[in-house]
Amino acid sequence: MTHVMTDKPRSTVHIRVNYADVDRMGLLHHSVYLKYMERTREEFIRRRNGAYAAMEDAGMLIVVVEANLKYKRPARFDDVLAITLELYEVGAASLRIAYEVRRVGEDDPIATATTRHALVSREGRALRLTEEIRALLARDEVVSRHGELG
Repeated sequence: MTHVMTDKPRSTVHIRVNYADVDRMGLLHHSVYLKYMERTREEFIRRRNGAYAAMEDAGMLIVVVEANLKYKRPARFDDVLAITLELYEVGAASLRIAYEVRRVGEDDPIATATTRHALVSREGRALRLTEEIRALLARDEVVSRHGELG
């Protein structure tokens, strides 16, 4: 059973574009957007007093099974990006997340994306989301990070 979240949990992370992440044209390489989104997901869990490592130690892995990314305008070296994650759908064993990437101080997104995730065991078998994980995902942010992730 899929549940579309009405009170969608959100999190915004600031990441500065490093020189190593740009291509020869000076633009953020297209593959790096997904890496930045993964860092935003990690921070989303961390800010709710969760830890990916603890989930993995318990044998629960959250894997990406689908990623859709739309580039609207380029990001460049030294830009500070605000990446906002919104958890918008929780299924029995899956999650759907939407993202907007903006330069800090600008309103228009430079990229938008969605990802779909499945919860699986170390052997790759589908697992149902536990009540503990559902409660963690629905929590308000309890740990606030200031500054940017570099």
